Amino acid sequence: MNVVFGFALSLGGVSTGMPVHAQSSQEGFIETRILDFDPQAGVKSQHFYYVDFANQTVTASFVTGTTRISLGIIDFEVSSIRDNFRVSSVSFNSGIASFILEGTTASGIAVMPDIDYRFEITVSKSSTISVRGCHDAYPAYLIQHQGSTVYSFRHESLDLIKLFGTCDQEVNVN
Repeated sequence: MNVVFGFALSLGGVSTGMPVHAQSSQEGFIETRILDFDPQAGVKSQHFYYVDFANQTVTASFVTGTTRISLGIIDFEVSSIRDNFRVSSVSFNSGIASFILEGTTASGIAVMPDIDYRFEITVSKSSTISVRGCHDAYPAYLIQHQGSTVYSFRHESLDLIKLFGTCDQEVNVN
């Protein structure tokens, strides 16, 4: 299933307009996407997180896209493989939540390398956020919290070689 949500993908800059009122629960997501004009363009994964300050929990869910294969007169889609999305190292202290989000997915064409990332996220009840970590330099990455873009990265066109290895791109957003 291809997953497309109705928001403007604004890759390339960092937004700092965070709300300043305290909220008992907050949410955000990490998205990986192959940008238009590259083969198999579209959303590859969305990793959603939910922070509940009242119950001191952080939960997560994910969806992945598909790969379309064309054999001339027949087209078909294959689901992603090696999906491994998790939240770990959750802690709460004085209105601040810290946790790690990690994600791995790959095209259903088994020879393709994984899309990988690992982010340490810290959020406060007033919705301030910091993100540290790393990701592959392909595809594009987007992190949103409470509807605002926190981080975005645009991949170079046809730069699939950047899927090999891990943590090619460092992230540090305060």
